Amino acid sequence: MAQHHETGPIPLAAAHAASGLHLLLGVIAASQDAVAQGDVDTLAAQAEHLGATREALETAIGNTDILLNMLKSVGL
Repeated sequence: MAQHHETGPIPLAAAHAASGLHLLLGVIAASQDAVAQGDVDTLAAQAEHLGATREALETAIGNTDILLNMLKSVGL
């Protein structure tokens, strides 16, 4: 459903938020394992995943803002 642009901002926001949270949980798991094993390379590699996480969550916020602005434009 969220793959279609005409779906609207709410499903898109939810899809991006879910993706961002999924990425964040992966970073947490990988980081915990890396710290426990002293694996600096794996820990450093998480920076890229954190960037993707941030992008997904920012997109979710942007889609939420679109809906809020639409509601404001009609006096709600």
